[in-house]
Amino acid sequence: MFFGMKNFFYKVNDKEYEVIVTHKRIKNIHYRFKDDKFYISCHPFVGRHTLINGLNQFGEGLIKRSSKEKPIGDNYIYLFGEKYIINTSGKLSLSGYKEINYKDHDDLLKKLKPIFKDIITQRVRYYEGLMNVPSYTINVRNMTSRYGSNSKYSKNINFAFTLIHYSFAIIDSVVVHELAHILVFNHSKKFYDVVYKYYPDYDSCHTKLRKGVFK
Repeated sequence: MFFGMKNFFYKVNDKEYEVIVTHKRIKNIHYRFKDDKFYISCHPFVGRHTLINGLNQFGEGLIKRSSKEKPIGDNYIYLFGEKYIINTSGKLSLSGYKEINYKDHDDLLKKLKPIFKDIITQRVRYYEGLMNVPSYTINVRNMTSRYGSNSKYSKNINFAFTLIHYSFAIIDSVVVHELAHILVFNHSKKFYDVVYKYYPDYDSCHTKLRKGVFK
């Protein structure tokens, strides 16, 4: 055991990465990769051998996930699966909408939010008619742990604003998923039978969503 163990270096594909170890009174070991470093949170009594075993298992995958293109960068943004070149401040032309003038990236996202709500509401209304389910109130939230949620009792459906970065096909797959919960509230086979009936390409879209593939 290495009580009070200090940081160390770990090699992946002939490149060394610093490993920052933080000790906490926790049962599990948490691994992250950010800014070209590994970050591990673990109990003080966890040994280096155990941490290295975990890095052997998860390290390369963590590096690959961190290298994925983000939905918005310094000079670009993905909107509905298309990549737009943007500046720190400026103008953005989005098909079907007035030109958006923005002061910074936060201002751009603020102005895009009502546009996304308008578009996803249209998609929901289309699939409500197709699936013969009642109309729900649509909200757009800054959710990080899920892409949608259905409150059957208050008749509200929330969609994550981050969906704006994905293609319409992927957005529609989430819409059908949430509307299917009006008919089947759990995730049983019966639920997925409904999903596949109205969206046969659901699995492919769900995989892209999970992997952060915007197109």
